[in-house]
Amino acid sequence: AARGLDVKDCNMVINYDFPNQIEDYVHRIGRTGRAGKKGWAFSFLDAEETNMAKKLVPILKDANQIISPEIEDMAHRAGYGRGGGRGGRGGRSRGGRGGRGGGGYGGGGYGGGGFGGGGGGYGG
Repeated sequence: AARGLDVKDCNMVINYDFPNQIEDYVHRIGRTGRAGKKGWAFSFLDAEETNMAKKLVPILKDANQIISPEIEDMAHRAGYGRGGGRGGRGGRSRGGRGGRGGGGYGGGGYGGGGFGGGGGGYGG
């Protein structure tokens, strides 16, 4: 279920299939890091989801998250009309809450894309 779950002590969310709506992404990863606790959110994005990356970057910036160059590049390419469709898996994007790390290319996809509050950082 994309909405309505409240799992006590959930400290990790994995979005294998990135949501079609960016609001659902924010809601899903909100399952982690409740009441000031740190949590992790990992999301898979492939090269066909550049429009989702374009929507994700401002959210990450608003939350003072570190954004990998790969996810920014993916979002930038969306501005030129490339990509944006929903495709098969093929790559991966890992984002986190409360930690720091690096992203990278993986199997044709892009690294990056975490979200956190309370001074959390990008995890990869």
